[in-house]
Amino acid sequence: MIVSTTSQTLTKPHQFTLSQKRLESVPAISLVQLCKNPNEISQIHSLLIKTSLIRSPHAYNLLLSSYASTADPGALDRARNLFDRLDFAPSSFLYNTLIKAYTNHGYPIEAFAIYTQMLCESSVLPDRFTFTFVLAACSRLCDGSMGKQVHAQMVKRRGFFGVHSRNALMGFYVKVGEVGMGAQKVFDEMPERDVVSWNCLLDGYVRGGKVGAARKVFDEMPERDVVSWTTMLVGYVDAALLSEGWDLFGRMPERNVVSWSAMIRGFVSAGRSREALGVFKDMEASGVEMDKVTMTSLLSACAGLGALDQGRWIHSYIDKHGIDVDAHLSGALIDMYCKCGWLDVGLTIFQESLDKKVFVWNAILGGLALHSRGKEAVELFLDMLDSGTKPNEITFICVLSACSHSGLVDEGLEIFESMERDHNVRPTLEHYGCMVDLLGRAGLLNDARRLVETMPMEVDGNVLRALLGACRIHRDIELGVEVGKALIELEPLNDANYVLLSNIYALANRWEDVGMLRRNMKARGARKRPGCSSIELNGAVHEFIAGDCSHPQSEEIYKLIDEMAEHLLWS
Repeated sequence: MIVSTTSQTLTKPHQFTLSQKRLESVPAISLVQLCKNPNEISQIHSLLIKTSLIRSPHAYNLLLSSYASTADPGALDRARNLFDRLDFAPSSFLYNTLIKAYTNHGYPIEAFAIYTQMLCESSVLPDRFTFTFVLAACSRLCDGSMGKQVHAQMVKRRGFFGVHSRNALMGFYVKVGEVGMGAQKVFDEMPERDVVSWNCLLDGYVRGGKVGAARKVFDEMPERDVVSWTTMLVGYVDAALLSEGWDLFGRMPERNVVSWSAMIRGFVSAGRSREALGVFKDMEASGVEMDKVTMTSLLSACAGLGALDQGRWIHSYIDKHGIDVDAHLSGALIDMYCKCGWLDVGLTIFQESLDKKVFVWNAILGGLALHSRGKEAVELFLDMLDSGTKPNEITFICVLSACSHSGLVDEGLEIFESMERDHNVRPTLEHYGCMVDLLGRAGLLNDARRLVETMPMEVDGNVLRALLGACRIHRDIELGVEVGKALIELEPLNDANYVLLSNIYALANRWEDVGMLRRNMKARGARKRPGCSSIELNGAVHEFIAGDCSHPQSEEIYKLIDEMAEHLLWS
């Protein structure tokens, strides 16, 4: 848009020509409403100055509001400049405009400062919009003291505020984690409530992990919308109550992308990736489009199943729809390709990633560890440090695992020692487990045992299993039996422990001990989990469990296996 201050010609897709006299009769709002960006607002600003319309408080208010409502931070500075140069008393509208603008632009402290200025330097009283906007700023800050000051002001003006202001107050208490004595108390004192009020209280209990209280609120709601159902579903999913979540999901009258994504995420988190992909197929059939959260969860499911074709389809969907690949999506793609065997594609995605957050580095380091490319993992770890990215606990698990799978003992020891010394990351059981595995695989069993004995925390089953596995590899029967017995005492119902110790006995031809171990296993109620395998064919994942006949083609499969066995017998 071009506004000429000499001819007063305003050009948009079509053109308007106004005389000076006619221009002065045009309401300012008619001009400002045509503006689409800060440059156009500046042109109108110049025009208002030239025509003296700027002296009108109404025009001034609209101009300031136009600057403040754009996404350009520079325009917000212009709005503040206009506010500071006012030659008439500012209205609550102007204060509210700036408070809202600062909050929306991510400057909640400045928003609260405007609110404070309103209270201290003017005779203008906050209105119902003021508190809604300033409480949004307090919620962003997660500052309990500031929000409670606002609450105190609302109490002084009791009865003046509507449901929206009180909902904002509840939202603040939910954000700072004060549900019982905060949000619930506000809710109980509300003279009127709408569905947003109920949803806010429901969300507070869900965020606090109080699923029982959340369900009580949900059941008492006089009306529910899709947000209500989805919030309750998220509560079940976050609490790992998938059966309850699945039942609720099946009864939802309406589902949005958040509902579908929550259910998919729940199955993925529980390791039920096949069911997650099944939910996705239903989501496709319903016509709901995926968002980034859905894609990230689905890629994790594909990684867990090794479903490369499904993962590649999701990647193609991302490219086809021009979806921006942020750090989370990038990390999920890298993880999927690495776990499906396409490490080089994962490396390419990592190299092309513009936002390499720590979890993106972790994804590719984990992929290199999985493929036993330890030297590359160590080199990439050093590149990560050079880039200024701070490693976290998962980073060290990935690098130490890579060293373990590649026999890089010296490098692994140096990285382990540097954790707390150089990076302020205290080693956990997982890190000690990696080190025991590293030393054990390299045949340094005495060093591995010494590390287990000197650990600053209680040993868990994973650490002992790493040592026991090393004993089997290097045929150290005596140490293996000692570790195996300790492991069974620690985890008597874990069938894997009996299998590992049984393998140690078998190496020494101690078959009586193998039989006794199996009897002990049965007596203690530990059952060996059946073997499971899966393949992907034409985009569908087929899962097979030993002794299971649930596959729709199991009869044909077993018949073919019998034919193959007979053929091998006679060949």
